[in-house]
Amino acid sequence: MILRGSDIETEAEPENAILFKRMVRRDLHGPDLSLTWVRLEGRHRRLVCHESERVYYIIEGSATFALGEGEPQPVDSGDVVVIPRGIPYGFEGRITYLVMNGPAFRPGSDIYLE
Repeated sequence: MILRGSDIETEAEPENAILFKRMVRRDLHGPDLSLTWVRLEGRHRRLVCHESERVYYIIEGSATFALGEGEPQPVDSGDVVVIPRGIPYGFEGRITYLVMNGPAFRPGSDIYLE
């Protein structure tokens, strides 16, 4: 299967300062894995997901991620951030990234903490 990014609708989530494309989706491709292309310009609200492990791959830009109660850590293009399920986190900056979820992201599974 080949998915063309140009064929996938760009969506917006202004409350999290993101534009995104749901590339590999639970409803279309199965429950095991999802992949979303995202552009963040600002601050993403702090959240937690108890259903999926998440891996963020930073394509371009720089940001800071705060995992659990830890201090925010800088990330740049080429870096990977792994978020275990159940760990609260937040981030901010100007980055383009891919986020992979296993099992696949389910709308409504994010719990916002602010």
